[in-house]
Amino acid sequence: MAGTSHASTPSTIHGVERQTLDLGHLGSRGGPVATLPDGTLLWITTGPEAPYTTKAMWPISRLTLRRSTDGGKSWGEARDLLQGTRDYALLSHCLKRSASGALIHVFVRYSGYDHKSGSAANSLCEAFVHRSLDDGKTWTDPVRLETGERYIGDVLSLEQLRDGRLVYPFAYLTETKAQFACSALYSDDDGLTWKRSRSKLEAGGGGFESGASEPTVVELPDGRLWMLIRAQTGYLWESHSPDRGESWSTAKPSALPSSNAPATALRLRNGDIAVLWNNHVQSNYARQSLVAGLTRDGRSFRAMREIDFTDYPDNDDERALHVTYPYLTETRDGRIAVSYNKGNWMRHNRPALALVSPQWLLARSETVDFRDGRIGWHTVNPGPKHSAAVERYATDPESGRLGLEIEQAPDQANPAGIVRNLPLIADGEVQVTVQLLRSEAYLLFGDTLLNPQDMAECCVRIRLSDGQAFVAGGTPQQRQNNRRSTEFHYSSHSIRSETPYPAPLKSGETLVISVKYQAAQKKALVRINDGPGAEVSTGEILGLSYIGLFAGKGGALRILSIRTELD
Repeated sequence: MAGTSHASTPSTIHGVERQTLDLGHLGSRGGPVATLPDGTLLWITTGPEAPYTTKAMWPISRLTLRRSTDGGKSWGEARDLLQGTRDYALLSHCLKRSASGALIHVFVRYSGYDHKSGSAANSLCEAFVHRSLDDGKTWTDPVRLETGERYIGDVLSLEQLRDGRLVYPFAYLTETKAQFACSALYSDDDGLTWKRSRSKLEAGGGGFESGASEPTVVELPDGRLWMLIRAQTGYLWESHSPDRGESWSTAKPSALPSSNAPATALRLRNGDIAVLWNNHVQSNYARQSLVAGLTRDGRSFRAMREIDFTDYPDNDDERALHVTYPYLTETRDGRIAVSYNKGNWMRHNRPALALVSPQWLLARSETVDFRDGRIGWHTVNPGPKHSAAVERYATDPESGRLGLEIEQAPDQANPAGIVRNLPLIADGEVQVTVQLLRSEAYLLFGDTLLNPQDMAECCVRIRLSDGQAFVAGGTPQQRQNNRRSTEFHYSSHSIRSETPYPAPLKSGETLVISVKYQAAQKKALVRINDGPGAEVSTGEILGLSYIGLFAGKGGALRILSIRTELD
């Protein structure tokens, strides 16, 4: 069924231009994007709703291809590529234009998952591939991708090495109930025939959607392959291949914190590797912050910024909305085009597209104030038991600057406030200009999206109370936060003790609170209004990347600006 795509008006937030496709369906699903030599972008989506919703919908499941000739700002006529049947629904996995000019599209035919047994023997989801030699105008008949497995998990990328080899990482349901493992296929004839790696990558786990799942692969500058794997330990797992995908090292946790959600990596033309993932760990399916990072080796990151997010729900019983499942391509002008999903899988999911500027990702300084309102702030309202802060704009009577006041809601015992992403501070400084209107208030700094229900879970904390400041660093400890039948563990940075800052605060004064952080030393130096420095230690993290400002015990504060400078 062909038709014109309906996209929301694109919005530009700093270095990110975002839009969503509203097709009138309850749960359309975003899919892979690819760039043609003339700059045209191709985007495949699955509709009209999530294909696993009900078997009765399988015949209307379809994969639809759209084109953009203006770099992703608008999309033209939609064309249906493939249609489901009574026997299977469809879901698009990856789209790659190979060096030879062939478009290679991998998708799955989903024929059901047996939740009772969790076994591959009673479930079926097989990968298929078809090709186009005229940039998507015509396609070959699909053929099954011989993985040797009955049930394949989602895959978000297909890598072509510098020597031309194609590597397709995949996850499959094992003989252990509901548990996945990873392997890879590789092809030296442009995807016409494939061989399977001899390695099986595992990540333990237990319960529904557990184990090593939904991998992505990218080639490092030294020629090794780097696989990132979805797991349930609060980190993405990783494995390396020294022989172009034929064998892989034992999987282990990577340096990237993550919930039980997939990442996608893409090698850019300048040699950087872009990685998109959900940097949010407090629960199994925490997917409320989608970040983009740049690395060369997979260990140290030159940049990391949030490209989209959702707020916490107003109702404790309401499932949080997500921003997740990123698919990547590099546009002709060097931006990173990210297709992802925003909403809820079963209802109101929208395919979204973000155009990300690498220059913005790599910026060494940023000033946040309120001249454009609350751009980029997570409004924190995790339900009636943890009421949101009262927020209001106010002008600083001394400087005339616009600020945002946050106040603990009346009759509420829990602190409340707002959270925002920062440029990754692996070696640098952040200065926060605030005014304490009433005690007490908290400044929290974290390496992942901060938990609005816990003032004692962060990497660095500054508490302002009754003319005194207190500083503290978080100590890593393992926590467990299971959901349904799946085990989920993550590393919490817990505040166990605090130290008085060695200088008093004057009532009503404007505070310039500086935090200098060096990830290599695992040290933060806190200074208030050019006073003495107070050093606190943290666990091993990539850097500080989120700030939270909270009011508690009847407190209130006014936020004027946040200035970040990276060394």
